[in-house]
Amino acid sequence: MRCISVVIPFYNASNFILKAINSVKDQTFLPKELILVDDGSTDDTLDILKNLDVPFDFRLLRNKKNIGRSYSRNRGLKEAKCDFVVFLDADDMYFKHHLEFLSKEDADLIYSIPRTFIDEDDNILRVSKKTYPSLKNMILGGMVGYPSGMMVRKDSFLSFNETLHQREDWELFLRYYKLNLSIKLLDINSVSIREHKKRTSKSKEYFYYTMMVYELHKDIANADTYISIAETAFRFKEKSVGFKFLLKALKQDITLLKDKRRMWEIIKRIPKL
Repeated sequence: MRCISVVIPFYNASNFILKAINSVKDQTFLPKELILVDDGSTDDTLDILKNLDVPFDFRLLRNKKNIGRSYSRNRGLKEAKCDFVVFLDADDMYFKHHLEFLSKEDADLIYSIPRTFIDEDDNILRVSKKTYPSLKNMILGGMVGYPSGMMVRKDSFLSFNETLHQREDWELFLRYYKLNLSIKLLDINSVSIREHKKRTSKSKEYFYYTMMVYELHKDIANADTYISIAETAFRFKEKSVGFKFLLKALKQDITLLKDKRRMWEIIKRIPKL
């Protein structure tokens, strides 16, 4: 049987932490251990965890101060006893067969594409039907991320970039791709991603970190990268950057205009003049 460790980093996660943990407890394939990493919480999350009862090994690690989720995930993985490690953000949840599916796979990075998005009360907001043409398109186009969908092999793990407080998940995929490490995609809808007001992807910093990742890896950027940056720029009302990268994308691959869905996603995000 494969040995899997689950790492959940958290910061002031009292509203959702037990839901995340219960989704691990309900797995048809149980992990060897659960490692919780407290990133300097100031709410009552630690009180909630005092009487935690789980059917696997459990450890709580505490950072001395709020350092960031990249550091917390890296720390949790370093402490893991298993050869494979999965991550779960404290506001997300697994469907019950998630670890069973992942346990049957073998690669340096296995990624279950998240398709279900839920609100603060666990109601389904949408189930994505987006199509993905290829692994390369997904990675270079920033269509990967969500650590809650990831499983990594511990001995080849590249670590999250601790200077990035957002888009660190995309940047990790880019390094795996550049180093030609094995990546396996699963389209099995086994993870639910929670959307709420405090989710960091809604802040303007998301745009700034997107540009930082681009600068780190622009040597492999292609039309998919440029169109993704254009979408992000328009989303955060950075019109000049948006048009710049939209033109770069179309100059490299004019056939992007045939992707009506993608073009509509961009057009509806362009701020009114």
